[in-house]
Amino acid sequence: MPQPITDLPPGYTEVEHLVVTDEKRLLWLNVLALIPLVISTAAMLGWWVLILRLRDGRPGELVWWAGLLIVLAVLPLHEGLHAAAIRWAGHKPRFGAKLDKGVLYATADGALFRRAEFIVIALAPIVVITLVGMVLMVVLPDWPAFWVGIAVIVNASSAIGDLWMVAVVRRYAGDALVRDEADGIRIFTPSPQALR
Repeated sequence: MPQPITDLPPGYTEVEHLVVTDEKRLLWLNVLALIPLVISTAAMLGWWVLILRLRDGRPGELVWWAGLLIVLAVLPLHEGLHAAAIRWAGHKPRFGAKLDKGVLYATADGALFRRAEFIVIALAPIVVITLVGMVLMVVLPDWPAFWVGIAVIVNASSAIGDLWMVAVVRRYAGDALVRDEADGIRIFTPSPQALR
């Protein structure tokens, strides 16, 4: 694993600053969250139907409040997976919340991530929670499995900010660096003069 970067290398300049919690952008991201909500609902519904056809029915009851706890547990788990990926990249994560915006976050103060590292960090929660959730839906009794499926859907739709930032970061070359901030990201690339 390459050494973590904390200081901007010579010749790099900021080319984009994205603020996810900007009021207008947050509104549009919430509207766009319908896309992963619909996709994940269709996928989990199809997965659930397949599971129910394959199993001969295992009884299991789960009261609604326990199901709600499973769904709510996905929010800190999501940020914990971001933090684990930040550690993987060699930085120290910090957790926080912007309750007025309804946002939890994990970040690394002063850290710069290589483009590929940032993409792994941003996508870790949606990939891990979806795959683990799908496995849990197979092995758990019906009602807990149902609520795990709901948690996967909630996680997918709440990951819209991560998905959007990945889409933006992917527009830049592999040598781009990303500084993750509590409310967004800054993208740096080598300036044209530095490439000569």
